[in-house]
Amino acid sequence: MKNLIVTAVMALTLLTPSLSQPLAGEYAIIADSHSLNTAGDEIKQYAAVLQAEGLDAVIIEDRWQHPDSIRLLLREMYTSNKGFEGAVFIGDIPVPMLRDAQHLTSAFKMDQERYPWHRSSIASDRFYEDFDLQFDFLRADTNGLYYYYSLNPSSVQVLTPDIYSGRIRIPGDSDGSKLRAYMTKVVEAHRNSDRVDEVLFFAGHGYNSESMTARMDEKAALLQQFPQLNRQDNGLEYIDYTFDEHIKNRLLSAMTIEQTDIALLHHHGSTDAQLAGSEAAANGVQQNIESIKFYLRSKVRGAKDTTDAKKRYMEWLDVPDSWFKGANEKIQSEKDSAWFADMDIISADVMKYDVKTRFIMFDACFNGSFHVDEFISGAYVFGPGRTVAAQANTVNSLQDKFPDEMVGLLSYGMRVGEWNRMVCLLESHIIGDPAFRFATSDPKLNADKMMQSAGNNKRLIKLASYPHPDVQSWALWHLNSNGYPGISGLLAEKYFSSPFATTRVSAMKLLALLRDDNFIRVTAAALDDSYELARRFAAVYCQESGDPRLASALIKSVTDPNVSKRVNYQAVDALAYFDRELLMQELDKRFAGLDTSNHLGTIYRQVAANIEKRAKSCSETLETIAGPDETEKNKIFDIRSLRNLTYHPIVEPLCDYLFTAPGEKLEVSLIEALGWFSHSYKRQHIIDICNKIIADNERFSGQARLEAQRTIRRLE
Repeated sequence: MKNLIVTAVMALTLLTPSLSQPLAGEYAIIADSHSLNTAGDEIKQYAAVLQAEGLDAVIIEDRWQHPDSIRLLLREMYTSNKGFEGAVFIGDIPVPMLRDAQHLTSAFKMDQERYPWHRSSIASDRFYEDFDLQFDFLRADTNGLYYYYSLNPSSVQVLTPDIYSGRIRIPGDSDGSKLRAYMTKVVEAHRNSDRVDEVLFFAGHGYNSESMTARMDEKAALLQQFPQLNRQDNGLEYIDYTFDEHIKNRLLSAMTIEQTDIALLHHHGSTDAQLAGSEAAANGVQQNIESIKFYLRSKVRGAKDTTDAKKRYMEWLDVPDSWFKGANEKIQSEKDSAWFADMDIISADVMKYDVKTRFIMFDACFNGSFHVDEFISGAYVFGPGRTVAAQANTVNSLQDKFPDEMVGLLSYGMRVGEWNRMVCLLESHIIGDPAFRFATSDPKLNADKMMQSAGNNKRLIKLASYPHPDVQSWALWHLNSNGYPGISGLLAEKYFSSPFATTRVSAMKLLALLRDDNFIRVTAAALDDSYELARRFAAVYCQESGDPRLASALIKSVTDPNVSKRVNYQAVDALAYFDRELLMQELDKRFAGLDTSNHLGTIYRQVAANIEKRAKSCSETLETIAGPDETEKNKIFDIRSLRNLTYHPIVEPLCDYLFTAPGEKLEVSLIEALGWFSHSYKRQHIIDICNKIIADNERFSGQARLEAQRTIRRLE
């Protein structure tokens, strides 16, 4: 009979190659000494309730205080114990701060040389979860919490976490009272598991270009992912930031409703705030005037020369002097400041509400920065409400990603950590208990049964046809992970046959990993998919691929009179990554025989102008980088821009320039930038050039050859 709890207090030497007697168990609870001393009983109760669920939990005291030893321990447990699935870190467990790994994030691209290490590194527990990644230890921070690592050039350059994890870190809890209360809440949530029967999703200011089509299609997709919500009484709530002048009170009030199990929050963010709202569009003349007055006061307030600033705005906007009234008066300044601050949600706001939502997804930048002393997701999870877990990001996050990917699996009893393991990026973390799960809503299937089939391709093939989009996506994900030999054809078949919107996006996303002919075929078709997110992903993949076979479908998308706002944003951007002449040929072909004396002519001229504009940007970038008269500073700036602007038409001349570039700094920067062309149809050319660089130890330095090795690993 298994022990309910095994407490391991080990005096391991750092970097010990192996454990003489690896710990048994399926789940590691790693806590610092302070947490065990102040909340030991509650942590033991947590282990016991997991044991009652069939998850063998082991409590381990962190005596090493170094990430290498913790990672070694977890690796040993993973390789030695069948069924070992994850860990939770309680207290001030060392935080890996990762460098040279920005390509594993969705959006983070900060100059590591220019900015301090604590800002230009990524706090990420993928270090503890993904044992295929190789890191070089750099140094520890003086704060005793941060440990800096570089992703080794010879390491794999993709994320495939082996286990999941979560963070329970509550700064300012010297007596452990908050931790005790939180662990008690977690135990109660496990003992009295809820079914998912109420979901809320929220759209904040400026998110996804505020596309109404994106919101409509997300609701339709969520009703497929959570079919139990498609009933007479409302099971799927929606809130838009435009509903109120200050939306935060409506949003927080909605999350106090006990039936709201999951909240999917799409907005911008910072470490300590949800940037949820903004000034809504004015309704009527008087509101427009008041909005302009607010704007003018904000521009004049604090100006070095108030009189001169007022004069400039009066002349520019032709407004009267009276509209600046109170700009530098204390009462009006405080009123303006308070009004604007009320757009955001901060910890003090959360504390005013008894938030009862069990799980929250913060689809925002920085809300999950568990390594700093105040992070807004922690206010929900570790506050007095019922929230026990959240998914949130430690650094900035891309808007155009798949935030709801397989989220319907939570209603099958999937542990939130396991769900995050499949959909995570370098920055996305579970805040709180990663072992938390809801009760299954499907009487025929639950996550435990699914997990038993994860390594059985025959069973997975059957589950790939199960009548639920996320079960199908889960099966396809595992078939791909298992190296199923017919995966490309199966993914293409699923895309073209599936009635489920999110399954189609999952199939396309998995094909993007393969980068084969089926990927191109599906991407071209997806530009005309009925699901807005599928069209948006396809437009992004056009940018990342640049394959000429996509040009016709891309032109069809950007010339659609009813193209949705966010798809148009991405599709028009994609024009920059194709040959100008090819695009113009496809544009002329598209309009052949059409009457262009009406609005169609306007569309033609707009698209033609966009093609010219973006082709010019592409050629100007090459001129700056390879131009003989440009400064190194300007060259480096445009080289760094290639991380976002993967101009495929100039790959060959950029590669040629590598052999004449004046200096190691330019060489290394350009080789690194070419590593971002991971989906480019010209990536083999880049690989060939990098191999030449590696072989040429006379022309290129050791650093340049190492960067070439990293780029090859990223493009392979």
